[in-house]
Amino acid sequence: MKITIITSPFGYIPPKGIGAVEKLWYDIGLEFVKQGHNVCFISKTNGNIKESDTLVEHGVSYLFVKGYRRGLLFLDLILDFIYSLKALLKMKSCDILVMNTFWTPALCGLFRKKYKVSVYNVERMPKGQFGLYPAVDRLSCVSQAVKKVLIEQAPNLVDKIKVISNPVNTEVYSYTERDKADGMIVVMYHGRIHPEKGLDILVKAYNSLLAEYDNLALVLVGTVSKEMGGGGNEYRRYLESLTHRKIKFVDPISDARLLSETVASCDIYCYPSVAEKGETFGVAPLEAMALGRPVIVSDLDCFKDFVEDGINGFIFDHREKGAVERLSYLMKQLIENEELCKDIGCHAAKTAKRFSVANIADSYLQDFNQMMLDKKYK
Repeated sequence: MKITIITSPFGYIPPKGIGAVEKLWYDIGLEFVKQGHNVCFISKTNGNIKESDTLVEHGVSYLFVKGYRRGLLFLDLILDFIYSLKALLKMKSCDILVMNTFWTPALCGLFRKKYKVSVYNVERMPKGQFGLYPAVDRLSCVSQAVKKVLIEQAPNLVDKIKVISNPVNTEVYSYTERDKADGMIVVMYHGRIHPEKGLDILVKAYNSLLAEYDNLALVLVGTVSKEMGGGGNEYRRYLESLTHRKIKFVDPISDARLLSETVASCDIYCYPSVAEKGETFGVAPLEAMALGRPVIVSDLDCFKDFVEDGINGFIFDHREKGAVERLSYLMKQLIENEELCKDIGCHAAKTAKRFSVANIADSYLQDFNQMMLDKKYK
């Protein structure tokens, strides 16, 4: 099959890119090529590449469209429209069109002669916009939580909806024993440093344990910059004000293997998001699970596709008044009980294998083939 994947106007494709959507589709695209398919990405240009450039690497073809930095929402939507239209105009004929921008699924019907089957990857919680997308053949939701909201908002589209989870690169993120030679107990988070990630809860819980554990350290990996989706330096200073001990902030890491090594250096991983309508799946905690780290996540439905409380991770209710105390308690249980840590981590790594890139790519290919058959293109 000829598969075209259009990625965001705001994020680069790896190896330079750090965005979760770009990373996962890059990995899936490489897997499609391994299985004998032709893949073309239409991606945002970077500093070294122009719109007129073409590129072929690892069997994958690339076309480029001028991209943008995020700003105000209404402006982002205008820029997304411009980028999406240019991407569809540049697109060559293909069998499968995979879309990851806001406007491509609304515009794709104008370019029907260029593709046979269209797939919109529903990575974000629906916000009532799906009435704009009647031309899309498949709405591929990344979790049951996203599917539920989409059906509530657009019940007429139920026959087009399918859940295919996001993958984790288990060749890069695989079970790794923690080197405890430094004697430190490291708690880590990686992702955007933003208020909706609930990091204030994590910092307060960490601070409450410092009197008991002098060797406890907190590491936050990710972008602070508002332009890159972070909460800005003001939010960083707020987090720093919540504890009397220095928090280690690490800049976002685009290299997957280096990020894997960084996450593997922690003892406990926490993803305390409070984004009720923002989180859709949670690749970051799944990456930590694949490394065999005990993971604590907030009580969002999207995490329940892969976290079983008390078996392969822990879930705490971020909504309750005692959220900080509950998170502190769970962290303390893991600090005090090394066997529990190891047991949870082993179960976590086994769970993550179900979400390997190969398995998720197979799920997509089976769905692509079925849609092609249904439309009698094969």
